[in-house]
Amino acid sequence: MNLDVFDKIALLFFVLLLIFTVAKAYSGTWNEKPVMCEQKEIALDTLKKKGEIPIITGIQSTKVFSQDGLAIMPVHIPLQIFVNFKTKTFSIIEFHPVYNSVCVIAYGDDYKAIGLSN
Repeated sequence: MNLDVFDKIALLFFVLLLIFTVAKAYSGTWNEKPVMCEQKEIALDTLKKKGEIPIITGIQSTKVFSQDGLAIMPVHIPLQIFVNFKTKTFSIIEFHPVYNSVCVIAYGDDYKAIGLSN
């Protein structure tokens, strides 16, 4: 097959276009992070003993594990943020009503409200 210069340029353009449109797209990845879970009553009692009170509540959309592994569709479950304003500790928890279980997503200290007037 004998290609002229125009055909070679067109072929090169097509190949480059194919490479750039088919190349792997980079995006976020799902990672596993260990979380601590406990029965709701015990977890809420622990937060109360730490002097933390709920300051934010909402319904989160999150992935959970099913019998077959990571579920395809997210579930919608309650999430709350608790804070002790004196000690500056905080806890972020999610509630799994099916299991009457609370899982601690994060906890720590040095709580600060940013962008809010007190």
